[in-house]
Amino acid sequence: MKDTIYASLKEIILNNNFPSDDFITESSLAEQLNVSRTPLREAMQDLVSENLIEFKPRKGYKIKTHSLEEVEQIFLLRYVIEKEIIDPLFDNLTPEKIEGLKRILVKQEETVVEEDGYRFMLVDKKFHREMFLISEYNIFLESYDLFHNLTILIGAQAIRKKGRMAEVIKEHREIIKMLENRDKAGMTEAIKTHLDRTKSMYTDMLASDE
Repeated sequence: MKDTIYASLKEIILNNNFPSDDFITESSLAEQLNVSRTPLREAMQDLVSENLIEFKPRKGYKIKTHSLEEVEQIFLLRYVIEKEIIDPLFDNLTPEKIEGLKRILVKQEETVVEEDGYRFMLVDKKFHREMFLISEYNIFLESYDLFHNLTILIGAQAIRKKGRMAEVIKEHREIIKMLENRDKAGMTEAIKTHLDRTKSMYTDMLASDE
């Protein structure tokens, strides 16, 4: 039950349908979801530990907000771990695995046509996760999952409004091109460019909100 509630809440949170300004109490949330409070509390504790929501005694829960400095750190850590998987990624790369990345990219292109920012970012996560899976760096993958969840939380809607989706597709194509060419230096630069541009979108959005 706790895992089911956790999965449902995570989708609600990452799709920007959880309170971001006002706190919601555990009892009212349990009533809305029609679940008991004990497994709900356990699921919420996991989401708090992932920095997706925050909890205040006698107030309840709301979306966790992140400062410009925290966003900078999130993307720095993403760059560090994504850069470090390049060598094992190339070591384990096969034509079939490149085709798998291309299939994911086709699915991501479909979300651009539909202007579905949330689904776009879920497929984006799948694209990057696939590179970790190919590299077989599973501990790095656990860290990546956390960081990418935070980027979804910060900007699932903004990525659509700012016209960033088509640019991401081009950058993913460049990453695949570098893999096909076995160009490690080009791959490193492609990853850096991709993350720098994505980070700039988030930091610009946060700066305008402030």
